[in-house]
Amino acid sequence: MLQHVICILGILLIAVAFVFLVVIVEPLVLDDFPPQLPTYLEMDQWMDSFQLWALVCVGASAAASFLWYGFGQNVFKANNEKSYGKRGLWGVLFILPACAIIFSILFIEEAESGLWLAYLFFGVNGLSPYYVATVLFSPVSVKYTPIGGGIRSRFPY
Repeated sequence: MLQHVICILGILLIAVAFVFLVVIVEPLVLDDFPPQLPTYLEMDQWMDSFQLWALVCVGASAAASFLWYGFGQNVFKANNEKSYGKRGLWGVLFILPACAIIFSILFIEEAESGLWLAYLFFGVNGLSPYYVATVLFSPVSVKYTPIGGGIRSRFPY
């Protein structure tokens, strides 16, 4: 039971850490490298749009992480703490954060140039939380499935 609580709290903690990045760190970086905005658009308005879509990316990633945890816990059975053939589903679940990234790129307030950094942040906010959460906090039945999941052999949970 404690193992499940640790994993669920771990996924939540990763999501909260990325929310912190979206709300505190990324705006500071974007202030140093601002996009060139059209005259009718203020930086505050654009930043609100950026933060909304960056949070959508983090939320989609957290949702995919919880889906993976749910599948691993309730659908797949442990086989001597090894799992085979589940990596396809793990990869398919990357579609949810990838779609959020695409929507974020399409629907963010337009700028004339300089959106490369915002697009990079969307990618990091969408893909990294899912990857880190699944590598570190997958259930036992699928804990070695994510690429890099072998690191779990060093943790007691």
